[in-house]
Amino acid sequence: MRQDEYQAMTESELLGIAGSDDLACSELISRHLETVKRLAGFYSVGGFDYDDLYSEGLEGLMNAVKTFDDEKGASFGTYANSCISNRMINSLRRSTRIKSSEEPFEDIEIADTGSPESILLSSESTDELKELAESRLSKLERDVLWSYLEGKRHAETAEELGITPKSVDNALQRIRRKFRR
Repeated sequence: MRQDEYQAMTESELLGIAGSDDLACSELISRHLETVKRLAGFYSVGGFDYDDLYSEGLEGLMNAVKTFDDEKGASFGTYANSCISNRMINSLRRSTRIKSSEEPFEDIEIADTGSPESILLSSESTDELKELAESRLSKLERDVLWSYLEGKRHAETAEELGITPKSVDNALQRIRRKFRR
C-alpha cells in the first residue's frame, strides 16, 4: 500500500492492521504526535526536560497502539492520551525518586504545573477530581476540562460547546488558576 492510502484510512481501520503493518502503526502515531507534544510541554514545566518527556510520551503512544482494545468502550484518542500521560508521569516520579535519594529532602523542588492532567493523575481518585471540579469550576469550565482531558483540540471543544476557541483557552487558564489555589 502507498502512504496516501494509509492516510485515507480511518483510525479503526488502521488499528485493525497496526499489529502486523508497520506503516499503519506509523500513520496512527503521526496522527497523535500533537498530543505527545502538548503533554510534554505541560509536564516540562519546573525544570523537567521536554525532550525526555517527549520520548517517554512516544513510548506511551506506541504502547497504546499495541494494546488498544476497542471493546473496552474508550476511543483510541482517549486511551492514547491516558497512556501518554501515565508514561510521562511515571518518568517524572522516577526522576523525583532518584533526586530524593541523592539530595536532602528540603533541597528538592517539586514542580507544580497546575495543569488539569497533573491534577487528575495525582488525585487519589477521579471522585476527588469530580468533587474539586464541582466545588471550584463553573459548568462551562467543567465541560472544557472533560473535553481537554479527552484530548480534544480547542476548535473541536469550541464547536461542541458553541463558543469560540479563545473562550476555550480562557476557560483552561481559569481552571489552572483555580486548581493552583
